[in-house]
Amino acid sequence: MRAFRWLLLLPASAAVFYGVIAAAIATHYLVEQHLCPPADLTSGICDNRTMGLALKVILHAYAALSGIVVSAVSASIAPSHKEPALWGALALLFVATGYFGYAGSAWSLFLAVLVGGALGAAAVHRFLRR
Repeated sequence: MRAFRWLLLLPASAAVFYGVIAAAIATHYLVEQHLCPPADLTSGICDNRTMGLALKVILHAYAALSGIVVSAVSASIAPSHKEPALWGALALLFVATGYFGYAGSAWSLFLAVLVGGALGAAAVHRFLRR
């Protein structure tokens, strides 16, 4: 059972990360389609400045949430050595999101993941030290 949990660590962390991304895309779509004033909706894209800011806040909040959730999942799945598993999962998350940030010129989202991951890791580390 321990070996299975170690094998499950990376796929579970990746699945949670992509699940949060899917939730962010769905939330972005629903907010954009249902809360944008009809006069500002052009070809399915909201041109309203206030809604654009709200959509950016939603994306950054989900990016930070992905770091928090990956921290929690990696520490909870690891059967032993929870802190090294936490830091290893976060290192892989930071490398992956750094690549996404570079490739998509989305550095602010990368920074949101860094902040969320650091806060999540600090919370998990504190919980494990109790």
